Amino acid sequence: MRTIWAGLTVLALTFGCAGPTIKYDYDSRANYSTFHTYDWYAPSKAALARAGGVQNPIMDTRVRRAVEAELANRKFQRETDKDPDFLVTYYPVYLHRRRGGARVGVGFGFGLFRSVGVGVSAPVGETRPTGAIGSIVLEVQDFKTHQLLWSATAENVLDDTDTPEGSDEDVAKAVKKMLERFPPAPPKS
Repeated sequence: MRTIWAGLTVLALTFGCAGPTIKYDYDSRANYSTFHTYDWYAPSKAALARAGGVQNPIMDTRVRRAVEAELANRKFQRETDKDPDFLVTYYPVYLHRRRGGARVGVGFGFGLFRSVGVGVSAPVGETRPTGAIGSIVLEVQDFKTHQLLWSATAENVLDDTDTPEGSDEDVAKAVKKMLERFPPAPPKS
């Protein structure tokens, strides 16, 4: 019995600490060694209006704060007065979780005059929203050419069921993990 509990504990710790899934893509021919300063990409007001504006200002601040802190840890400086070397942008992608589907109910009843009734119901396709879970997409583009050079996605990070402190921690961990591979290692000759 102790072996089973020990095994279950190891599995829980392994999967509980795994963190988000991170996916990368980048231009392997770009020269990232010239990148020292950055600024946030500012979309046009028309583009922001088409996108519906900032959906969650608290989460927006949380993600921006985490990105700025991690870029500072990696020795990049934010440049707002002169032209930066690269621009950073991020956007959240939310999927709404739903619960439901086929359910079966069985009922029995007893009536007058020794009658027995049986009923079966099956509401198929009934779903209820149960919240949203989101991913962070982080992108870097060259300031001069406006070419997208690097992107990373952290899946299943933005969860609306966490506490604010838990969300701060989850986002900071995800952003740190995303930026571990920025800039990418130079190609081997």
